[in-house]
Amino acid sequence: MGKSSLWERFVVITSYYTFGLTGLIWLVVSYLLFKSPLSGFCSYHIYQSIFISILLAVFTMLVDMIFNLTVKIPFIGDFIGLINTYLFNLPIFYTFSLFHLILFVIISYLSLGALLGKFSYFPFISDVIKSNFRN
Repeated sequence: MGKSSLWERFVVITSYYTFGLTGLIWLVVSYLLFKSPLSGFCSYHIYQSIFISILLAVFTMLVDMIFNLTVKIPFIGDFIGLINTYLFNLPIFYTFSLFHLILFVIISYLSLGALLGKFSYFPFISDVIKSNFRN
């Protein structure tokens, strides 16, 4: 817990909630101004937040493509339309749909781990980050 500064924790938490944008800016700034690599804690969480945003973009494109292909099929299109409405469009908690609420809980969990100075673990995503970005 003592190996990460408060500033690093702040950067990492904002990186999660901005889906990697703050982390990407911090990567560029730290490389250009400080000419030193990031700490293992900071790079792990920044790369994880960027990877989550890439996975989210790919997932939404695939879901949109599948929805557009199946919506014209009789009966199946209606069923897929209902699933799409209930998962992505119907507000459950204020303006959050079920998908957005689950995503918010995951991001909050990872941010809380970063706030505590720990390497937050999320299956598959953390394994990919650990195996590809070692410091």
